[in-house]
Amino acid sequence: MKWAILCVTFLLLSGCATYQQEIDQGLSLAKQGDWKKAESQFTDVLQDSPQDQLLYLLEVGALAQNQGDYQRSNRLLEQADQLSDTFFPKSFKNRAWALLTNPRQENYHGSGLERIYISYLKSLNYLALSEQADNREQRDKLRDSALVEARRIDNKLNEIQAQKPTYDDLNAKQDQAFYMKALSWLGNFYNGGRSTAEYAYRDDAWARYVEGLQYEISKQYDDARISYQDAAKLYEAGYAKQYGLSDMTAERAWLDTIRMMRKGSGWSQDEINKLIKAKLSPAMQTLLASYQQDDAELVILEHQGFIPDKSEMSLRLYADPRAYSLVLQPLVGGSHQQQSDAYRWFTMVYSDINPLNLLANYKAGGAWGAIGGVFTKRVIVGSGVWSQLKQAHLDSLLTQQFIRVTVPYYRRFTLDHQTPILDLKGSSQEAHSSQTIRMTSLADIAVQEQLFEAQRDIYEGLVRELLRSWLADRVARSVDDDTASLILSLLGQVSVFASSAADTRNWLTLPAQVRLTRKPLRAATYDPHYAVDNKDFSLGQIVLQPNEIKVWNLRNPN
Repeated sequence: MKWAILCVTFLLLSGCATYQQEIDQGLSLAKQGDWKKAESQFTDVLQDSPQDQLLYLLEVGALAQNQGDYQRSNRLLEQADQLSDTFFPKSFKNRAWALLTNPRQENYHGSGLERIYISYLKSLNYLALSEQADNREQRDKLRDSALVEARRIDNKLNEIQAQKPTYDDLNAKQDQAFYMKALSWLGNFYNGGRSTAEYAYRDDAWARYVEGLQYEISKQYDDARISYQDAAKLYEAGYAKQYGLSDMTAERAWLDTIRMMRKGSGWSQDEINKLIKAKLSPAMQTLLASYQQDDAELVILEHQGFIPDKSEMSLRLYADPRAYSLVLQPLVGGSHQQQSDAYRWFTMVYSDINPLNLLANYKAGGAWGAIGGVFTKRVIVGSGVWSQLKQAHLDSLLTQQFIRVTVPYYRRFTLDHQTPILDLKGSSQEAHSSQTIRMTSLADIAVQEQLFEAQRDIYEGLVRELLRSWLADRVARSVDDDTASLILSLLGQVSVFASSAADTRNWLTLPAQVRLTRKPLRAATYDPHYAVDNKDFSLGQIVLQPNEIKVWNLRNPN
């Protein structure tokens, strides 16, 4: 029986590589723009993994779109949409198993951002299919399907918004009385003295802007105006600031709001002029004036780069009996850059900065101990919990050795800031400079989502490793022979240490950022070329009709 327990224990102690390491070959091919081979590699790694089914559908669904296989992409993404909604009520047993082994054994259920971008990609798929339609009835049906996905985006965003503080809430908090700020600060003691509300993914101005674009294409101008206006207000309220975007994002959304007011009804010229004066800079007013009646328009959505992958940070967990505390310290290796990134993340997210922990550090090590808390995370458990740890023999386990805890984090990244050049090579117009705006940074959203969840990650990691260490210790103690018990204890400690793992999974074929170019044009024949960072993209020859909007969904892997 004891050896059976031992076998089960070591099964539970199994570890795994990071998600990025497992799909590295497929991701490398994707970054070269070899979408088909990349899909084959992703399929080999993910298709037969039960806990990674959602990731398989997400990654392959995005790669199918990049290959122009829009119907297959939509089938895969629709399955992903359904799966992401079903994991939440069914994951308790799965989550319990992950708690005893490692988080990669839990079904991946996706983030809020990923749920939004399932519908986002599907809406673009339907739009592309509508342009391939053989007749008007089929085209209108596909455009209606694109609008259905736009409404799904709206519904999902409303669900997210209901669970997170709005930008207005954050702004109001900054203006509140000092005593209210003090109470909020005191309430954050056990979150490391930090409020993570400002990192929350609470809404998506770019997704709402694309809703407006879909409505405009379908000539539903009032709905388009509402969506563009919602996007403009979000950019202004805090979305642009939160994700490092320029003020031009809000201006662009206001410009399109004003255009829809002109196309719709019920708005006086005086109301329109007031909004132009209040919201548009002289440069944007000039751009607005370039839109003429019956003009066509080329809209370029450049989905550039790839969202960053998560890395794994190791932390040393040990006990401090004098302060009734558990202490975590970074345990990093690798290159100087990797060590620097890990330490920066730790001090930004986990280090002890609240007065209770500073005091405990001071008691443990004097003034230097308090300063050294910048490089530690102290969890004050108190005398009651400490007595329970002693009963489970975890106090001696933590004082005689240390336990490895792993958490996910993001290394530093740099977004591409190249200026694209648009050459239309048209029959009546030759070349045009591109007024491109970075409208969103999915890379920044992903990093801030991780910051928002960081406290949960570290506490789950701590509990998981304590349980695994306790289980290995119990197996060793159950053996009567002292020598065998000592060997089993050593083997258990090594196994637990080596197999500690964090959940580093995320949807890696999403773009790092989206850049928007909108160009009003006379109805004519064009051969658009879009050049960025010494790479040229060609749409092929197009014939634009009066009032037609042509969307170029451009996937730039570089």
